Amino acid sequence: MARLTDAASGKRLLWLDHTAYSARLLTQGPAPWLDTAACVAWLRQAQGLLRPDVLALPLDEVAAAWLERHPALQAAMVGKAARGHGPLKELLAAEGLRAHAAELAVALRAAMPGVLFALSIASPRDWAAQAMARAGGPADAIDEDAVDAAAACTAEFLRLFAQAGADAVLVGELRPWAPGETDLLLELYQPVANVARHYGWDWGLELPEAIALPPGQAPAFTIAPAPCGVEPAGLVVPVGFWQGEALPAPTAGSFDQARIPHDAHPETVLSQLALLRERHATW
Repeated sequence: MARLTDAASGKRLLWLDHTAYSARLLTQGPAPWLDTAACVAWLRQAQGLLRPDVLALPLDEVAAAWLERHPALQAAMVGKAARGHGPLKELLAAEGLRAHAAELAVALRAAMPGVLFALSIASPRDWAAQAMARAGGPADAIDEDAVDAAAACTAEFLRLFAQAGADAVLVGELRPWAPGETDLLLELYQPVANVARHYGWDWGLELPEAIALPPGQAPAFTIAPAPCGVEPAGLVVPVGFWQGEALPAPTAGSFDQARIPHDAHPETVLSQLALLRERHATW
């Protein structure tokens, strides 16, 4: 199992968020998260076409697709909305979802053994808020205690993937962290970090704005618009790049993370990816 941080020390990696784009292009529909064979076939084709260095499985998207297909589960989540983490706990405890997500991860790793394999999830705070919204509960229910409990639920869910051959787990945060919030949230997210370390995965944090991360509880890598004081630092490729805007010069200890717009033209995507690979080759 090649850890992401080890791989990034030897080459400049390219991490692509392409699922919305490649699903439209290759399946002519939504991502087939709930059909293991179709999902593996789609992502293998996308991998061959786009050639990113990282294959990422967004477990929160898989869970959302499962919830859409199972209204009884959503009804059960409504009944748990009295507690901030209740709907998320109900979702992640669903046996069908758990079995399918684990099977899908194992199948993807087996089908593409030569790439780095990452599990990506919404942060405990965001995932709890999303589940609460689906349950029709109040947004202000996601307080510190709820985030703490949501992190424990998320960590327990990640244990399902012990045999999936993952190299990393990425925790995605939608909202910028307020001043003074960094130490608290890093502490609250430690159950997820501890599971990652236990299984030999690098744990990473994706942030909408770069912040200075303190030593000690900091993740193994970050993805943000600018470095956060941790290496390797995934630097977000600006959206304008897909319209021809130039990229700043690469910095040492970094890699590129690019989200391909879902409606991008294939010819433009391939030409811009060629530019990214050219700078990777000269790094």
